[in-house]
Amino acid sequence: MNQNHRLIRSIFAIGILSFLEIVIETALNIAFPQLMMEFHLGPATIQWLTTGYMLVSTVIVPFGSYLRKRFRAVGLFRAAVANNFTLLLCGRLLQGVANGISLPLMFSIILEQASKKKVGTFMGIGTLVIAFAPAVGPVYGGIVVNYLPWQALFAFIIPVIIATWLLGETSISQTVKPQKIPFDYQGAVTLAIFLVSTLFLILGFTSHNKILLQLILALLALSSGSLFVYLERKKPHALLDMTLFKRKHFDLFLTAFFLLQLLSLSMSFLIPNVLQMAFKQSTATAGLLILPAAIVDALVSAIAGVIYDKANPRLPIIIGVGIIAATFLVAQVVKPSILSLVAIYIIFMLGLGMSYSNIMTLSLEQLSSASANDGNVLYMTAQSYSGAIGTALAASLLGWAQAKVSSQELGTLNGLKLNLVVLLVIGLIILCCILAEAFLKRVAKD
Repeated sequence: MNQNHRLIRSIFAIGILSFLEIVIETALNIAFPQLMMEFHLGPATIQWLTTGYMLVSTVIVPFGSYLRKRFRAVGLFRAAVANNFTLLLCGRLLQGVANGISLPLMFSIILEQASKKKVGTFMGIGTLVIAFAPAVGPVYGGIVVNYLPWQALFAFIIPVIIATWLLGETSISQTVKPQKIPFDYQGAVTLAIFLVSTLFLILGFTSHNKILLQLILALLALSSGSLFVYLERKKPHALLDMTLFKRKHFDLFLTAFFLLQLLSLSMSFLIPNVLQMAFKQSTATAGLLILPAAIVDALVSAIAGVIYDKANPRLPIIIGVGIIAATFLVAQVVKPSILSLVAIYIIFMLGLGMSYSNIMTLSLEQLSSASANDGNVLYMTAQSYSGAIGTALAASLLGWAQAKVSSQELGTLNGLKLNLVVLLVIGLIILCCILAEAFLKRVAKD
């Protein structure tokens, strides 16, 4: 089998696992209004179906560097499939474990096995597999929930999991021999405490937490984070390579990537829920309305990878984040409507597709081969964690605004406006990060 063809097959095998995670995630997002009515819960509570899954995934992802060095790639793939297969019994949290294993594995294999001239294209293919999931998830969720019990969302993916397992078994190859290295238990515990306490601290600002509880969470986050950094500095087999944060280019790119994913998950929660709660669209209609935006993201992600390989790799990144910042700026003055929300989402996804995967590709390409795997794990950790924060923050702001007025429609629109202001600020920070990195690069050349 041609090596490139085998690599593409392995990318699709592993990528489909992450694809299924995102399909379920976005399908559940569109089912949230129905679930809120069925269980008599608000958006700030029901969003834990997504946030809890992402938080567990975030805790597992940092183990990716250790797992990749310690075990064979196909063995990790089998573990991810097994946890996905039990999601009907064990639920969203075990699904997060599976995603935490599979997500960094795909990009790690690309970085190891793709040629230097085609790494952008293969990263684009990997991103395309994942990016197409938001196109499928809302439509899938909308149609299923409209006609069947929401539990059917999980049942229908089982045949796809079986087919994915067969594809992975016949395509995933091993190029690096596994090593018997010790597991960093201290790092794992302190990092998990830091991630969980930080998330609850952020959520506390919109959930009326008492000041004392907020102070305790802040102290816990600060102490666990500081202890993690201290413990990891001199360990030969640290959970994460903290020396990467000494590189300014890496820091700026990782910050931009983290915030882009936060924007993406905030929007994927906001748009379908606002369409249903404020404009009374059915789940199936809401799914179809956001389908064009997700298709644009998927197609542009693949094209942007080719542009990366053929032209200046920073060009699509700068254009993409510029489009995103301009989109949220325009959103401040446009009256919310079904048409304007769909248009805003399409343009946002255009900018996201241009910049998202290329930021990670360019950042990791600047690292040595020995550091690229650790860099990949840091990016996947940032992706999962920022997604958890983005969903939780959007839901909390929406719920806070709804609680202030008696009308759900008015409260939802107020929550949308509040979210759009926050997203504009984040979009401008992303643009500043990318322009600062480009400036540093130009200065270094001069």
